[in-house]
Amino acid sequence: MSYVELEALLAECALQLIVQREHLTVPVGTNLLVKYLQGEISINGYGFLIDDLITDKVESLLFAMRNPELFSKEYSYAESEDILGALYLSCRKMSNRKATGSYYTPAAIANKIVKNLFGEGSADIGTVFDPCCGTGTFLLLLPGNITMEHIYGNDIDPIGVCITRINLALKFRITDRDILYGHITQKDYLTFDTKEYFDYIIGNPPWGYHFSEEEKEKLRGKYQCAAGKYIESYDVFTEQAVSNLNYGGVLSFLLPEAILNVRTHMQIREFLIKGNSIQYLEYLGDVFDKVQCPCIILQILHNHKPMDTLGMVVNDGKRVYTIQTRRGIQKDYFCFTTTDEEYGILQKIEHVPHRITLFDNARFALGIVTGDNKKFITKTKTEDNEMILKGVDLHKFRFTESDNYIMYKPEEFQQTAPAKYYRAPQKLLYRFICKHLVFAYDDKQTLSLNSCNVLIPEADGLEIKYILAILNSRIAQFYFQKNFHSVKVLRSHIEQIPIPMVGKAEQEEMIQIVDRLIMPAEDEDAAGDFEILDEKIANIYGLSQKEYATIKENVWDSNL
Repeated sequence: MSYVELEALLAECALQLIVQREHLTVPVGTNLLVKYLQGEISINGYGFLIDDLITDKVESLLFAMRNPELFSKEYSYAESEDILGALYLSCRKMSNRKATGSYYTPAAIANKIVKNLFGEGSADIGTVFDPCCGTGTFLLLLPGNITMEHIYGNDIDPIGVCITRINLALKFRITDRDILYGHITQKDYLTFDTKEYFDYIIGNPPWGYHFSEEEKEKLRGKYQCAAGKYIESYDVFTEQAVSNLNYGGVLSFLLPEAILNVRTHMQIREFLIKGNSIQYLEYLGDVFDKVQCPCIILQILHNHKPMDTLGMVVNDGKRVYTIQTRRGIQKDYFCFTTTDEEYGILQKIEHVPHRITLFDNARFALGIVTGDNKKFITKTKTEDNEMILKGVDLHKFRFTESDNYIMYKPEEFQQTAPAKYYRAPQKLLYRFICKHLVFAYDDKQTLSLNSCNVLIPEADGLEIKYILAILNSRIAQFYFQKNFHSVKVLRSHIEQIPIPMVGKAEQEEMIQIVDRLIMPAEDEDAAGDFEILDEKIANIYGLSQKEYATIKENVWDSNL
């Protein structure tokens, strides 16, 4: 669809909404665009908004006259509903949305963000700004006591800006060009220098925008979080927006959950720690159709003080709680999916006496990346090939025999670790893409693909099967789940899990149970053995029955 065609369809919709909002009398029938362009109807001072939306009146008129069926759709005005935006979104191609990082916010999420900030509305709210307003979805949802004089919006998309102006003109019945154009602007928010400051900044910044090399150089000179090779658009938008807040101002953005815990976003976390606190955090899961990306609502108080957790409200999707403790905050990752009680248990696990971690006490290796699994992997066993495991083949303690076979020719593969890792006399294999810790024992030098990584513990005084028991325990799962909230099991996560040092006799007692769990067994026998082993591990960490019960309640659905 060309821009002329898109603009014509949007103009028809806008004209119908204006007629309904203003209760205007117009000739019978739709295709108001033809009537407007031919001077047959007047729209009470809103004409400049339609004129600015249509860049080529002659072509728009011809298109509308040639395609009357496209202009037979009737639209109904509803206050606070972004009807124009919905039409615009439906006409845009997904490829264009991805290139610009534009993923328009579901109305329910936008409404949640606005209500969290303003409730039903109160006096003297102050100024509100959406720096990436799109078609004005957030601004339309603001409570009625916030007047247009206190509302500001901006976007780089000219059509989106036109739609926002029309939406707000109808909401507030404003035909003052200076107010609409002064408050709703079309600029590149990241590069123009604004000296304005606001009490509230809301919105959904672009995700994954493809910056040119020239744009990247400009951003690196201006933003702390743009210092590295990789620049994420929502990071720089967040940094700029926080910088445009008044003292005591509040920002509330819809963002990918990755901003909290992925290494590439460490710079924005460091920036936020220095002079802001999180007022409200909600984990939303996936909110965009056909886009797998867990999202959050991040509400920030700009108070010029180091970040403090005291008073933070968290909604983890199942419960809402307020943190009443001051917790250590690291730029490495933000994870607040723990109540105060659960945080206390984490601290107890973290500081168990006589502990080690696998940092500098283990070797790690990635599974094989063939570069073309269809070429190298077969379902047929021959004398020349051997079994290779995928992550799905792993279970806690053991793996099932795979029907995938490969000829081990590392020189032909895209990426491999040295053979000594795959051929180690004893090693642990673990699932990489998984929200659960799943470690299996291997003493048969089995090959694995990159969904199934390798861990070889080398901790003095600790047997590999004892470490296997710890890593597969509910205690380790609780530590991983609450600290990292990740769907990937990274080396850095595993290296931080505290492992208690215990004597040989206690290890041997546990290893006897581990050996039974490694061997194929009836499910009820394996479940019973796991419970016995897990309780022993809870005792090693010094956990009370109540603390262990809390852990079990949190990880009850973990893969056993």
